Amino acid sequence: MAIIFVLLLTLGMPALAQSTAAPSNPAPVNRTARVGVSQEERRLSLDEAVQLALKNNLEIEIDRTDIVNAEQVLKAARGVFDTVLSYKPSLASITTPTASSLAAADGKMAEHDFNNDFSARQKTPWQGMSLHVDFLNQRQSSNNPFTSLSPFSTSRLVAGLSVPLLRNRAVDFDRVQIRVRMKQVRQSKIDFEVRVIDVITRTQGSYWDLVAAIEDATVSEDGVRLAQDQFDRSKRQVDSGTLAPVEISAAEAELKRRVDSFVTAVGQVTQAENALKMMLISDQSDPLWGLRLTPTDVRVPAELQHDLQAALDEAMKRRAELHSVDLRLEALQIQTSLAKDSLKPQVNLTANYTNSGLAGTVTTTQNPFASLFSGQIDRLNQISTILGLAPLPSMSFGGIPPAFIGGYGQTVSNVFSGNFQSVDAGLTIEWTPRNRTAEAMLAQSVVAERRLKLLKRQVEQGIAVEVRNALQGIETARQRIDAAAASERAAKEKLDSEIRLFQTGESTNFLVLTRQNELLDSRRRTVQAELQMNRAVARLRQSTGETLEANQIKLN
Repeated sequence: MAIIFVLLLTLGMPALAQSTAAPSNPAPVNRTARVGVSQEERRLSLDEAVQLALKNNLEIEIDRTDIVNAEQVLKAARGVFDTVLSYKPSLASITTPTASSLAAADGKMAEHDFNNDFSARQKTPWQGMSLHVDFLNQRQSSNNPFTSLSPFSTSRLVAGLSVPLLRNRAVDFDRVQIRVRMKQVRQSKIDFEVRVIDVITRTQGSYWDLVAAIEDATVSEDGVRLAQDQFDRSKRQVDSGTLAPVEISAAEAELKRRVDSFVTAVGQVTQAENALKMMLISDQSDPLWGLRLTPTDVRVPAELQHDLQAALDEAMKRRAELHSVDLRLEALQIQTSLAKDSLKPQVNLTANYTNSGLAGTVTTTQNPFASLFSGQIDRLNQISTILGLAPLPSMSFGGIPPAFIGGYGQTVSNVFSGNFQSVDAGLTIEWTPRNRTAEAMLAQSVVAERRLKLLKRQVEQGIAVEVRNALQGIETARQRIDAAAASERAAKEKLDSEIRLFQTGESTNFLVLTRQNELLDSRRRTVQAELQMNRAVARLRQSTGETLEANQIKLN
């Protein structure tokens, strides 16, 4: 029937036009206009429709971006464990007034510093440990007469760590954020799966709506043909004088009413076709908009025989919505563990190991104390010479170790020689006796967990209702199909009998048209019952979580 209807639309319904083209008959049915639809046909199976929807549907593409965004949010959260490198050069020139000649002979002590510091910071995911390495360099010059080296450079290589012993050891904010973001990535994938299943189900529903609309239009077209046949019979009998002329008016009125119903049914076909195209096409310029869609599948094989309890068990195991709630519970439990941990005191162990180095150029400035006694020593040496005594040695405050004399390279060498080591360790203890913030966070987590468990029960109930309704829909549709088929057979027999009686003058035009309407009504009920069956099968697969498997679709 559907193929006949499509061919009639393609050819402008020539058969129907020929049957109504007699001059004394009602006006022929003109070619039915379908806005934006050409005569070119696109045959489409249900599987092809689903594949086109998965490829082009904009809702799926929008949800796909949510997965990418969630993955980037997770990547950003993991950035807390990226190594941080820093370089801090600085230059200072300081002139300090001083009233002591021991600090500066001219009353101005001048110092010039150049710092060249490098550092690396690394937060680790292990027990909340943080590491740092600092390489600190300073070059300094001074006119202070007590400075033996000027300019001189100092370097320090410091390696340290900080380890939480109580709070933030098992969990901390950064690690919790990463674990929660990982759950959110999985959540976005589950949401995407739910969206794909929904799109598949709605695509199948739109496909079956189009099938039903075409079959309904076919029934309407057959109703026009039947009315035309009765009009022709009535006209022949009026011409032969065996039927009152008024009867032809009744046949003509019924014919026009059915033509109107047929045109309306064609409009419903276009609307159903556009609804399906909306699911399949991502661009309004797609040429598929201008093609007539001809479904090649007209009925779902009725092999689904689900036991209620088996269907419920399958749904509770497969449904993505339940997995989504479970993920939210897992994420909440992670946040609850952070709230519990926040109630503990903060005790951090810190330790540092340092190697130092120093080197510079020996200054030529005389020590103030040595210059203070230089005159007396010179006089004593003169007297010692007259008396034949050995001269006194020059005053000295000790020499500079050779390892400290040199440039920056000598300084670095002293750092890595290991001769100047330092070690320090300590504890940092912080305790909030009444930590109301942490207590409130924990209480909120408990309430949220209870709410999610209640929500899960609500979702389970909703799924159970969907499964029950889908199974009932299949059973109801099956019985309706059988009843409609039996009704159609009986109506066909009654119509054939009534036509024979009419031709022998034992029936009326009204009764024949009534029997035709009964047949057409039975056929429409068959169309609706089959539509209900097709939709119920799709809903059952959705409610039990078998949509992807039934359509052999795997999501990456």
